[in-house]
Amino acid sequence: MNELRIVRGSDVKLFIGDVPLFGVTGFTAVQKPHHYDVYEYLRSQPCEQIPLGSGYEIKLELMALFDNQLPMQEDFALRVADSDSVYCYDNCRVTEHKTQLKGNAKAVEVFTLKADRMRKAVTDDE
Repeated sequence: MNELRIVRGSDVKLFIGDVPLFGVTGFTAVQKPHHYDVYEYLRSQPCEQIPLGSGYEIKLELMALFDNQLPMQEDFALRVADSDSVYCYDNCRVTEHKTQLKGNAKAVEVFTLKADRMRKAVTDDE
């Protein structure tokens, strides 16, 4: 399982399509393998698992002022760009949305996304 976590940083930018996201306070992407379970007759445990590739679970935290930036009904592409590489998560869809209030801290909107695949590209090719 691979995990990409961004806690803070001004050199990392997130985009939906070509539109930048504002107010991002946290980003985590975890690669999760998918498989198909094969069962034998009258058994509750699978006898075999067929790998179907992998998907990604993304947690995105935004300040509550900037909560209407994600499309809630349709799929979208999420790009994470730093100084030398770009990670593009394709077919992202929002699966969960909640608001967190922690004492004196700012209100944060937490979005859980599912993505079908991730592509990595190098931007600085010297």
